[in-house]
Amino acid sequence: MLGYAGALLVALALLATGANAVQDTKFGSEDLKTVLERIAVNKEVMAAVSNGALITPDGKFGMLKLWIDGCQRAGVKNFMVIAIDDEVAKACENLGVAYWRRTPKATADKAASNHGISAQKFQLIKEFLTLGFSVLLSDVDIVTLQNPFDHLYRDEDVEALSDGYDEGTAYGWDDVYDDPTMGWSRWAHTIRVFTLNSGLFYIRPNERTIGLMDRITDRLNKNKEWDQAVFNMEIWFPSHDNYKTSRISVRIMNIDKFMNSKRLFRTVRYEPQYANHVPVMIHVNYHPDKFQRMQSIWAKYVEGDKTALDKYPVGSCFNAPDC
Repeated sequence: MLGYAGALLVALALLATGANAVQDTKFGSEDLKTVLERIAVNKEVMAAVSNGALITPDGKFGMLKLWIDGCQRAGVKNFMVIAIDDEVAKACENLGVAYWRRTPKATADKAASNHGISAQKFQLIKEFLTLGFSVLLSDVDIVTLQNPFDHLYRDEDVEALSDGYDEGTAYGWDDVYDDPTMGWSRWAHTIRVFTLNSGLFYIRPNERTIGLMDRITDRLNKNKEWDQAVFNMEIWFPSHDNYKTSRISVRIMNIDKFMNSKRLFRTVRYEPQYANHVPVMIHVNYHPDKFQRMQSIWAKYVEGDKTALDKYPVGSCFNAPDC
């Protein structure tokens, strides 16, 4: 199986040559509204974008299969797959999993790089929001251990996983900038926070969030930029000069419930107070060996193998930064 960072390249290769239209296919006869009305709970759904490179045609193996297993085991009834090729649509049919067959339009990154592929999801999420449904967007390199809908606050426009690895980096801290050339006024206080992760966020439907999806998509259509950076800039940057802020309100997900893999492998696996702690979702976003770590996370938290995470380095290698 291909790693998550490159796997979506297979099915989206046509996009690099300008084949941008939604494909005419025997799969996906249901339109999005029909799928949502059938599976949504309280007008909420959990959705992942995937192609056939992340699952075998029979649906029995792969990163997407592990993602689906997590959702089903956690009792998530309202999850679905956005299938961007017929292979993953067929796998979903074999598994009896709800899906919407859709081929997104290419952004400015027509080489279909990892960032370019990820950038295409915002145009898809807009269609959910326009229909009045809230979406918990999940990348496939995530293991779900509890029903995430039991742990959301739903009080802001966007509720997102943080790339921060402790309370300070995730929730924000006062960082002092030093400019010695200023003499007496050399110290300037800044407020810093690690970026929101665009691979796991809950978004509610309203004029602001639909506008946010448009702003991000428009920007990525014009320039080759990292979608996560654009996601954050369009959310956080304040109005200035001729620039008008998106007016998005934000909540950071609890870092020990919605956990990134840096927090897991750098801190949580070593601390005694987390010995019996079970996260809600774990995103393997900081590490390249995604599928292997996902399988080991499953072994630890589902199968009870307490040593399953011990074999991995904190980062991408044991001798970092000399990898």
